[in-house]
Amino acid sequence: MSSFIFRQIRNALFLAIGAALVAKLVLESIADAETEDIDLVAIFEGHHLISTADPFLGGKILVAFGGALIDLRGATPSPSGIRFDLTVVMGGLSLVVPEGWRVKWEGDIYGGGLSDETRTTADPDVPVVTLKGFVALGGVQVTTRSPVERMRA
Repeated sequence: MSSFIFRQIRNALFLAIGAALVAKLVLESIADAETEDIDLVAIFEGHHLISTADPFLGGKILVAFGGALIDLRGATPSPSGIRFDLTVVMGGLSLVVPEGWRVKWEGDIYGGGLSDETRTTADPDVPVVTLKGFVALGGVQVTTRSPVERMRA
């Protein structure tokens, strides 16, 4: 019985890696400092984006077997807020936002985690970052300081 389960897990892992390889060849990342609506793809690699877009709307983020760091402290949010559609599979996403911004999660997490280390004020007029999507065997971290800054402190 246990060998059957391990074979199924192995097959699922091979399928996921194969799908990620195909996606890496087909999908293109469209994200730079001035992009208002990003389409970031990080498959088997890492991406570091520091946004200065005015306005910044959000976009789509796909992370599989890799990682991404997105710093929004230099961006100006759109009046309706920022919205990200996430897919994080066996990878990690770090999102850095300014102090006081509100983060709202609307998604599903399977075998992974979400860490919101921001401090939100009671002010209803602060920018809202909405994260919607799917995390499987990976993690999403939202903070006000980048991991590099935290290591230096």
